[in-house]
Amino acid sequence: MNHDTTLLYALGLYAAATALLYRSIITGSRRWRHVSLGAALAGAALHGAAQWQHWSTSGMPDVGFLNLLSLCALVIVVMLCLSALSRDSLFDASLVALPLAVLVLILEWSLPSERLLVEIDSWGTAAHIVSSVLAFGLFSIAGVYALFVVAIDHFLRSHHLNPLVQALPALDVLERLLFRLLGAGFVLLTVSLATGLAYVQDLFAQHLAHKTLLSFLAWFVFGTLLLGRWRYGWRGRRAVWLSLAGVVLLLLAYFGSKLVLEVILDRNWWV
Repeated sequence: MNHDTTLLYALGLYAAATALLYRSIITGSRRWRHVSLGAALAGAALHGAAQWQHWSTSGMPDVGFLNLLSLCALVIVVMLCLSALSRDSLFDASLVALPLAVLVLILEWSLPSERLLVEIDSWGTAAHIVSSVLAFGLFSIAGVYALFVVAIDHFLRSHHLNPLVQALPALDVLERLLFRLLGAGFVLLTVSLATGLAYVQDLFAQHLAHKTLLSFLAWFVFGTLLLGRWRYGWRGRRAVWLSLAGVVLLLLAYFGSKLVLEVILDRNWWV
């Protein structure tokens, strides 16, 4: 089965799992939840097979943006499915994660994407590349979850409880997942910054000073938020807005740098 066909099958299973999970939440049926979990796991297996083709066929990793965003979506789905085996299950949050995974797979399948093959010449380089893109992907998805937290909080405060809102995961479930994503992303961002400083020889010659500064600012914001959560129990709107502020800083670091260097100045970061 080729890559595109595998993606389509995974996409269909994710969509089916979303519909089944929605039905299980509406009806309170554990049976439908188990069927949804099975469909999500089957979709993740096919999604993983499609990802493996990116990493194994050329001998060099393909670190194109859509490919890596797809990898992050896969990690989130697998994490939520595995959480269903524990007492602290977050599988209800898949009602948000699975449609996001469907959207990412549609983009990966339909949009032309130039392959970005990277020759790994050291473990430090590999650690920097992988941790950077995974951190960005996790924080991006965390930003989407933060927006859902804002939306649900707004509906609860305004007592606007339509059936769709009632079917969404509970606010505390989304908040717990949000902070797990932020914690994992923070670790990866720390690794990325540490290995980047060791790998990059001249920040100014390689046009990375502003990108590094914005990334450190985002690291500081996320670190402050996680410390506040651990020490003072920060949650709610303060946590959400700090999460979004950190995500915006990372977006500026990545896309702002890419826009200025590659579109306006017609340069690459390694030149």
